[in-house]
Amino acid sequence: MMKIVTKRTWVLFIIVAAVAVGGILFLVRSKQPTLPLKKGAHIVLIGNNLGSRMMNYGHFETELQLRYPDSNLYIRNMCDGGNTPGFRPHASRKSPWAFPGAENFQTDLAQPSGSEGFFETEDQWLARLKADIIIAFFGYNESFEGAEGLENYKSELDAFIKHTIKQQYNGTSPVKLALVSPIAFENLSKQYDLPDGNQENRNLSLYAAAMKEIAAKNNVHFVDVYNPTERWYFWTKEPLTIDGSQLTDAGYARFAPLLADLIFGKADVKNEDNRDLIRHAVLEKIGCGITILKFRMGYMLMVEDMIHLGLIITLLKLRKSEK
Repeated sequence: MMKIVTKRTWVLFIIVAAVAVGGILFLVRSKQPTLPLKKGAHIVLIGNNLGSRMMNYGHFETELQLRYPDSNLYIRNMCDGGNTPGFRPHASRKSPWAFPGAENFQTDLAQPSGSEGFFETEDQWLARLKADIIIAFFGYNESFEGAEGLENYKSELDAFIKHTIKQQYNGTSPVKLALVSPIAFENLSKQYDLPDGNQENRNLSLYAAAMKEIAAKNNVHFVDVYNPTERWYFWTKEPLTIDGSQLTDAGYARFAPLLADLIFGKADVKNEDNRDLIRHAVLEKIGCGITILKFRMGYMLMVEDMIHLGLIITLLKLRKSEK
């Protein structure tokens, strides 16, 4: 006679399975290669809306400052929604192409706007910021082209990587590059008039796999955030996105330590009690940075440096108070 599985037994099974999966993922993540993080490193984020919306919440930089309070990290975010490896337009910038030859990979939807001005190119900005490490977020916008656009995207991404890793933006050594996949699409179709994510995730998984392939081909650090976020949606009761594709504040709070672990390796937060204070200082700095980077003529960099100095002073005061 078949035994009836009670609700309690089923719940216990799910808990055990979750713990087992979590343990396996922890071991896998701890063995993954990471980028070295030196004192005074200049970290610059580029790419699409996944990276751009991080500026709204400040969790990622806060996480890094709390993990490495003595490292005097210099972090800037140049991401903008819609950016691709080769197409990164900006008002007052004459050309939207991020590197020579980038126009060869674009469709007729990506055209020069005819804008006039003196806003510096992507490479000029990265040199001005003296980037040691670039964290690049791509793959979501491009995934709408489906399987038909996959080879073109791989070619564009390959050309971007080859161009980028040859640059010495800091003036002394080649830049280190971390390539971040798109996140999975969350199914919120029961709550809102949105897609269920099945088709979106088929495309996103294709593009994430393609990024892993091209990164390996060029010996570049690849960060898979598609698979972890897909698992999050399965186990989490509250939505982690506002529309299936854009993370909420809580989503980014969870995303920050994942990204830090996968890029730089696991590290302890030195003083969790200071998180809110550090995040407030980070958001103040980011607010000024957005004004500067998105400002049409691209000046007032001295103001951003003053805000960076303010963050350093905040960290120093906290360090002294702890002693």
